[in-house]
Amino acid sequence: MRFFYFLIILQNSLSFNFNIHPLEKRCLYINNLKFPIYTSDMIVLKELFNKHPLLIFRNPSKKLSPTEFINFVSNFDDDCDMEALKNPEKYPNQILQPVDRLHDCKHVSLRGNIIKKDFLGNINIDIKPLDPYISKYLWHSDLLGHHEKKIGVVTGFHIMKNPLIGGETDFISGETIYENLDEKMVKILNNSKVIINRYNFAFGNKIMDYSGSYRIKDSDNKFPEYNVKIPILYPPENEYQTPKVLLVPSFIENIVDKTIEETDKIMKYSMEKYVLPHRFSIQWKEGDICVFNNRCFIHSSTPARNYLDLDNNERLLLQTFLPTKKKLNMY
Repeated sequence: MRFFYFLIILQNSLSFNFNIHPLEKRCLYINNLKFPIYTSDMIVLKELFNKHPLLIFRNPSKKLSPTEFINFVSNFDDDCDMEALKNPEKYPNQILQPVDRLHDCKHVSLRGNIIKKDFLGNINIDIKPLDPYISKYLWHSDLLGHHEKKIGVVTGFHIMKNPLIGGETDFISGETIYENLDEKMVKILNNSKVIINRYNFAFGNKIMDYSGSYRIKDSDNKFPEYNVKIPILYPPENEYQTPKVLLVPSFIENIVDKTIEETDKIMKYSMEKYVLPHRFSIQWKEGDICVFNNRCFIHSSTPARNYLDLDNNERLLLQTFLPTKKKLNMY
């Protein structure tokens, strides 16, 4: 805390200023960051990121190229797999997001809703939101519970174009969820594990309600070979963190030792009582950069139908799931 007040005093000596999100103390707006970044500024930004693991950079001095973007984001993970970034062809399994990659920057993907003849040398791009994202919230931490890939520490967005209405991203801090649990629920979660299967959701075997909090359609597990068992409660990973709750309700088959029916009742109750009340929204502006600790938040884009029918419906962002060497701590 003393460090934060010290920074407030020093703000005039930095190339940027900052303010805390009014609804979530772990989200920090960084305003007017200048590129290239001074080494002294980067040291401060990394310290701020430890305390506020969601940084929103408003009005940066320039839009970054994909290479500049990923080089900037990589500063925030001391365990970033730099060898995989520099030599993606040698480490294909460390390309954590294998679809819609840029041909000359394979760890950066395009997301949004846009048709463009040429974007940064990529000819005839046609980017559309996937069907589930059009009408649903899909709460998740990127790659949590993946059957082969490691959940990254840092996820980054860079907004190239955004509609005037819609196109937000909603976040929920896993630490904030934990801090608002009652003692009984902490004990329950501390001894709970869930079976995750991404494929059943991807192929339409499960359908979520509008809020993304519980399933409204179930079917038999058709891809049991992709089942992964993971906890719900995770320990701190540095001195500033508390324990955190991380959930991917869209992919949960069942809580271990619970039936699907029991799981659905528990998840619906838990999401509505303990999780969704802490949701907050980020309305993006063109040029914004977002860097967040993917192991501290669950997030979801807001439903794309909020902007698809508008005249101004183009949306385009660069996204990276930064490969890391850091092991995920589990209880």
